Amino acid sequence: MELRSCTYNEKLRNILNEVSHGIVLINEKYIIKELNGPAVTMWGLKEEDLLGKKLTSLVSEDCIDECNAYLKKCRNQKPNTVDIQAFDFESKSNEFIRLEMDFNHFFRNSDDGQVYSIGLVYDVTDKAELEDEIKHHKKSKVSIQKKLEKELELSDMKSRFISIASHEFRTPLAGILSSIDLAERYLNAEQEKWNQFNNKPKVESHFNSIKNSINHLTATLNQFLSLGKLEEGEVTHNPKKLNLYEILERQIKEFEPLTKDGQVIHFKFKGEKKEVFMDGNMLRNIITNLISNAIKYTPEHKNIWINAETNTDGIDILVKDEGCGIPEAEQKNMFRRFFRAKNVVNIQGTGLGLTIVRRYMEMMNGTITFESEENIGTTFRLKFHH
Repeated sequence: MELRSCTYNEKLRNILNEVSHGIVLINEKYIIKELNGPAVTMWGLKEEDLLGKKLTSLVSEDCIDECNAYLKKCRNQKPNTVDIQAFDFESKSNEFIRLEMDFNHFFRNSDDGQVYSIGLVYDVTDKAELEDEIKHHKKSKVSIQKKLEKELELSDMKSRFISIASHEFRTPLAGILSSIDLAERYLNAEQEKWNQFNNKPKVESHFNSIKNSINHLTATLNQFLSLGKLEEGEVTHNPKKLNLYEILERQIKEFEPLTKDGQVIHFKFKGEKKEVFMDGNMLRNIITNLISNAIKYTPEHKNIWINAETNTDGIDILVKDEGCGIPEAEQKNMFRRFFRAKNVVNIQGTGLGLTIVRRYMEMMNGTITFESEENIGTTFRLKFHH
């Protein structure tokens, strides 16, 4: 292979371009005569837009006098006695970057008799912005640290309140439900008189309404408790050997009586291996949340699919519905606490279910993804790795 020969100047330019710092050569009138690739990159301008320009003409108006004074000092004082200084320079799109300059003393070139100075240039834009931000916060009455401590304290108070309130509400709710059951037993014990009671259907309807409300409140409190325990680190991952097919089939049968009119849950299992090593409680909680949401947000006479597969990579579970879906603009908030899409505000819910599901998936070394289209439906994909 024929090697391309390089002139001395080309070799020198190649070497300078390999240096990570910006290097700028100016003459005694502060005109830019040469600069390397990193310097051009820092400015974000083309090389031809920089060569031949006066260095002080590129700085912001506020920095011109200060920059002139700095370069004059570099000319008049001894080498390495002038401190490094930073100035705001105009970059592309009329933006400004902050460059730190370290110019050496000016020297006379014996070849052409001209006076030059070589300077190192550093981009400190991010550093300058950070320093300004730090100064701003130092002047502020409330420091970042105090704000953070306050947020942590508030978060802790919320978690404690949720935990205490959930425990305190569960006991009276259980008492109310127990009293309703006892009242029904007493009435059924007097079956003949009870059957003759004119308002029996209305009383039974009220009993059912009370039980449904209590069950809904209990389910809501259970979600708050689950989230509280997760955030306080009280939930541990305890995988055991279990039959995946039987767990899913049992959960689907439990939910079938709760489906709306005409809703059908389709279950499909693929893979010879049904015995898996997983945390059964976490898995049941995850599937319960997803099936419950699918039923809740899917209209009557629509379908819900539960597909599971065991393979060499792990376990794949799909939960798909033909429900209202999530608007695309809101999908980024899907797993945030208390998030509820605008198109489901009239449907009961806490917005905690999916937050809990994702936390359980993380603890089980799994991942959850979804696809959703408004008025078409939502599909959740669970992947459990070996």
